[in-house]
Formats: sequence, structure tokens, C-alpha cells
Amino acid sequence: MMDDKRLEAEKQVLASKLPSNSYRFMDMNTSYPYIVMAAKTNSGNIYTVRIDLANFPNSKPEAFVRKMLYTKTGEAMNGPSAAMHTLSTKYGFTQICHYADSAWTPMVSIYKVYVKCRLWLEMYDLHLKTGNNMDYYLNHQH
Repeated sequence: MMDDKRLEAEKQVLASKLPSNSYRFMDMNTSYPYIVMAAKTNSGNIYTVRIDLANFPNSKPEAFVRKMLYTKTGEAMNGPSAAMHTLSTKYGFTQICHYADSAWTPMVSIYKVYVKCRLWLEMYDLHLKTGNNMDYYLNHQH
């Protein structure tokens, strides 16, 4: 769980990078804290991302688009897929693979996780347009 000093540092970074109305910390004094963040893609689509913070920053947080997404062919993105950079669903939401476990360090900020999710969403929009798998646009980290 984040200590108060880390939480304040994260809030400062977010305040310097994003409009204050585009994110909200939720349930921070519970066992299941998270942040909800709005993301508008270059195509104009608006998504809401949930990043679970229960073990942040010591372990990689789970990140979700706050709805079930579907591939261009209509398949639910509800399970692990290397080609689509997704993990198992939770809450009925598509889970984004944003960092390899081996690439995670406690120095990664919530903002950087958000940037990776935002990039993923851009590639998702491209997938919907072209039909190419996410892997066509994104490399896997090792």
C-alpha cells in the first residue's frame, strides 16, 4: 500500500500533467484503493481506465478499461491474449497488459501506467479501424 508521502508525490505528478477533473482517487482508506482516469484518444473516443492500487507501488497494478471491449470481429476481450495485450477480466472489464512483471519497479508512477494505458487505447482504436492485432503496433517487454 502507498504511504502518504508517495501518495502526495503521485498527486503532484498527476496535477502537473492532467486536468484535475480527469482523475479521481477512490477508496483510498480501504483494502482496495484505486484511481479512475479519463482518456481521450486521438480519434476522439473517450475511455475510463481503472488502476487498482492495493499493492502499488511494490507490485504492478492491474489496469482496466471500465467496460468490456470487443475486437473488430466482435469477440469479447475478456481473457489473456498476447496478440491483443490483454489479461484476464475482472469486474467485467477488459484488463490491459501495460508492463511485464519483470519490467516493473516501485519507481514507476501512476502517471506512467496511465500513459501506457493511453497508448494501448490508441492502438485499440487502430485495431478497430484496421483489424490488425495489437501486437502489430505494440512490442512485448521482456
